[in-house]
Amino acid sequence: MTTIEFQAAVLEHKDRVHNYARYLIRDPDEASDIAQECLLRLWRHRDLVEPGPACRNWLLRAAHNLCIDRVRRRSTRMEIRQDDAPDPADGRPDALRVAQSAQAARLLQHALSELTDRDRAIVLLREIEGLPYDEIAELLGLNLGTLKATLHRAREKLRVALTRAEVMP
Repeated sequence: MTTIEFQAAVLEHKDRVHNYARYLIRDPDEASDIAQECLLRLWRHRDLVEPGPACRNWLLRAAHNLCIDRVRRRSTRMEIRQDDAPDPADGRPDALRVAQSAQAARLLQHALSELTDRDRAIVLLREIEGLPYDEIAELLGLNLGTLKATLHRAREKLRVALTRAEVMP
């Protein structure tokens, strides 16, 4: 990977890596540290990484591994903070819709936090990042059948949790 390709990869993938880390870690500051560390590692290994989808997968795998390392080092689970919920869409809706949207975001964030790290990573990579099954399986080192079954069970857990909280999934 040339310097120009590296710069293009950074511009293309930095937000994706940060958002993925933020959803896994649930701490914006740690997610920023992880994203920076991923990009630094990409620079160190630029001769081994091909530009394009391979680079994206390499960065997401590095982010995933760093997140898992951070989670393992923590002695207690972080509580979800209200300010970590995604912002509601800015269409200037009425106050009730804003409140309902924020509440739904908090409930979804809480339901995601109840999943195992692996299940949460699979859901995020598929539903948020939009990666195809085969790339997720490769990225996480899983068999394709295992990945699909795990994703199905994780979606079902989310559906049950959201239904229990009276949110329409």
